[in-house]
Amino acid sequence: MANILDLPDEVLDIIFEYLVSAELAYNLTASLNERRRCARSTTINLRLVCRKWADWFYIHHLYDALLFPAKNAYRKSTLIQNLTERSPSLARPKCRVLSVFHMRPPAKFYRLRTRTTKDKKEQRPKNAWDILESLVELFAHSLNELDMIFLDFVSLPLGTIEAIGRIRNLRVLRLGIHWAIGTMFTRVAVKCGPAETRPDSPCLRSLIIAAQNLKRLDLEHLHPVVLSSTIGSDLANYQLPAITQLDLGVDWECSLDGFVSLAAALKPTLKVLTLHGNSRDYGRKVKPIFEILRETLEGISVYSEQVLTQVLDFEFPKLRVFATQFWMGCICELLTQKMFSYAPIEIIALDEGAAEYRMKRSLPFDPFANKPKLRRLILSDSSDYDYHEPPPKPIRSACKAHGIEIIKLARNRGISEMMAL
Repeated sequence: MANILDLPDEVLDIIFEYLVSAELAYNLTASLNERRRCARSTTINLRLVCRKWADWFYIHHLYDALLFPAKNAYRKSTLIQNLTERSPSLARPKCRVLSVFHMRPPAKFYRLRTRTTKDKKEQRPKNAWDILESLVELFAHSLNELDMIFLDFVSLPLGTIEAIGRIRNLRVLRLGIHWAIGTMFTRVAVKCGPAETRPDSPCLRSLIIAAQNLKRLDLEHLHPVVLSSTIGSDLANYQLPAITQLDLGVDWECSLDGFVSLAAALKPTLKVLTLHGNSRDYGRKVKPIFEILRETLEGISVYSEQVLTQVLDFEFPKLRVFATQFWMGCICELLTQKMFSYAPIEIIALDEGAAEYRMKRSLPFDPFANKPKLRRLILSDSSDYDYHEPPPKPIRSACKAHGIEIIKLARNRGISEMMAL
């Protein structure tokens, strides 16, 4: 007689996802890391059921996401040793997301002493790059996302970059720099020298060239001052991966020339642009990026419509999805700008809290008029207590008049997920 222990792997995976989602059902504001912690605790509990489940969850979920600071990288030596000594006849465990924080660059670019440690067998010292390279090699068959946050410089040994290039299905690469509080410009602009003398641009160039299956490049936490204005032209003579999404942080009081140059290099395949932060110059420094990409962009996500101030009269002939968290005044005025009037908009995503505040009264005119292809309005960032509450009546009435579906999503859902709806 069949029992729950005989379920096919596909069904067991569905049950697992349901249990994790149920645990977070009333926490729509849960961050991605909170969801990962919940998934890990659920995995640990389910492994106690029986030997069969213990093995299955070990392979498919126990190491699904590994996140650790570089100073604690040595603690992964035991994991590396266990996986290395595991019989080749046994299935390898899978890791989809690998995140390492506070990475110090190699000694060539960093004069302070590198912290190292020795493994249990007192073999050669293990630094953070050795650990990272070993983990990348061990999980090259399953890794989809790689996050690296550096101290001061973006720089990696050549061997580590080559190992990253051997990851079969690496789709997302996130790079950033961690700043000590109060020392952002002191450490970067003064002590570390101009972008042309730093290793950041060559390292980023090498990573892009190596990761030929990359689809998303996330530089939200990379200060633009560290990139040279020629990084785009430096990539011109290489075969680049078909990167479709670029994430940038624009809340900086400095030149964005490095970002502009990079956007130009990625233009042939780039379809989605996400800009994090509130542009303090009302989008003047961001404007060149839109000038380069406006003809090809299908999705735009911004924190505030202030970033768009300089490009509201631009035409975006392929724009299908637009997302924003904050806007001034009435949403009707924003959506009737030339930028949206001449675009085939299918999905608009708004922060639910902002929509509740700014759209609870009657709308001065129809915000969805002259948008025949609009089919969904997404309200994101719903909090626990109002998930089951209907949107304000003006929103419901306007959507009903045009047959537009209203969907609520958690705030950790990105624009790429919205575009797949």
